Amino acid sequence: MKLLTSLLFLISVNLYANTLDELLLTVKSQQQQTRLLESERKQQFSGDLSEWQASLNKAQQRLAMAKQQAQTLGLAFDDNEKKLAQLATDLELAKDNLGELFGVVRQVSGEFAADIEQSVISVQYPERLSFVTSLSKRKELPSLAELEQLWFVIQQEMTESAKISTFKTTVLDSSGLASEQTVTRFGAFNLVDDTQYLVLNKQSQLPQPLTRPVPAEVKTTFDHWLSSNEPVKAFYFDPAKGDLLKVLSRTPTWSERFQQGGVIGYLIFAILIFGLIVALVRFIVLSKESLKIKAQLNNTLANLDNSLGRIFAIYQQNKKQNTQVLELKIEEAVLREIPRLERGSSVLKVLAAIAPMMGLLGTVTGMIATFQSITLFGTGDPKLMAGGISMALITTVMGLIAALPLLLIHSLLHSRANSLINILEQQSAGLIALQAEAETETESKNNSNSQIQAVTHTNKKTVEQYELVS
Repeated sequence: MKLLTSLLFLISVNLYANTLDELLLTVKSQQQQTRLLESERKQQFSGDLSEWQASLNKAQQRLAMAKQQAQTLGLAFDDNEKKLAQLATDLELAKDNLGELFGVVRQVSGEFAADIEQSVISVQYPERLSFVTSLSKRKELPSLAELEQLWFVIQQEMTESAKISTFKTTVLDSSGLASEQTVTRFGAFNLVDDTQYLVLNKQSQLPQPLTRPVPAEVKTTFDHWLSSNEPVKAFYFDPAKGDLLKVLSRTPTWSERFQQGGVIGYLIFAILIFGLIVALVRFIVLSKESLKIKAQLNNTLANLDNSLGRIFAIYQQNKKQNTQVLELKIEEAVLREIPRLERGSSVLKVLAAIAPMMGLLGTVTGMIATFQSITLFGTGDPKLMAGGISMALITTVMGLIAALPLLLIHSLLHSRANSLINILEQQSAGLIALQAEAETETESKNNSNSQIQAVTHTNKKTVEQYELVS
């Protein structure tokens, strides 16, 4: 180390020394300075060593004291742990049934909080919910006053559920604005104001009107209840605390159901209207024909404005023909009249068959659309699936509604036409029977005349023979 230092000094001296003497003097001077610095360092290091030794001794003393204190604290900690365990055991023994009571109180208050949150009585007594909710979440034993208050709130719910009460409270309108109104509460079931039913908003705990009006029957009864002064009045109340009223108000009307059917629904409706028009026309035609046929039955003169009259005319035109020819003529006339009476029946039959098939087509297309929605949005929302299936089934219902009256009308018109055809066939058979009877009488008369002529001729011959003999 000293050699390295000397070399460094020599290098530095060489930069400034101009002669060898100066260099020698400089080296000596630097060596003296180096020895002086080393001496100072040794003295300083000796002084620092004693100080560091003193500091080390003090630190070791503090460490020993800290270890002793830690040992003392550890013993105290263990002793305190034993005391805490003993105190906890003593506390559990002291609580005994109070712990079970605490659990029952929390359970009862939690269940009751869920009940009064949906109860319309809370609109009149809103402070109950916060008290019962806090009691259900508390971690310490309730006081005697709180237990008595819980009993009072439960008893109040039972008592108020049997009362009809009128009071003022804050009501939300359809746009969400709050205003103070007078409402009437029917037990724990329904709230009404002067014009409509109210339901409880679960978030704000304030009453609000239904999103859609209730059915007409319920509305009429409600209006009568408001305006009538009778001692006993009818009133629709919802035992489900508003849920049934919401379902009723959301029930689609007939026009909405019809619109849900879409294009297929409109086609089914067109089929029904067309079938009813055809049925009405045929009913009028058959009714007129029936009246004319009944009038013709009481008239011997043939009237060409009805089927039976035209058959009578054929009979009168061919009375001189023999029975076989007349039968063929009348049968031909009956066959011409049958299509006129049965006209439109096959159309109604086809329409009655098409309507449910169109409904099935609408259901299939609706289900396809529903499954496409499920593919896009998944099955997380049951309302989406139920709504789509419901709309898909509307066309099936519409098809059946259209087919049932068409089938019934077809059956009625068909039976009415058959009854008229039976009259034509019966009268035709009667006319043929009259013709056959007339021919039989004519033949009998002809046979009788022939026999009389033969007898007369025989008698004449006998007389002539007798005269000749005489």
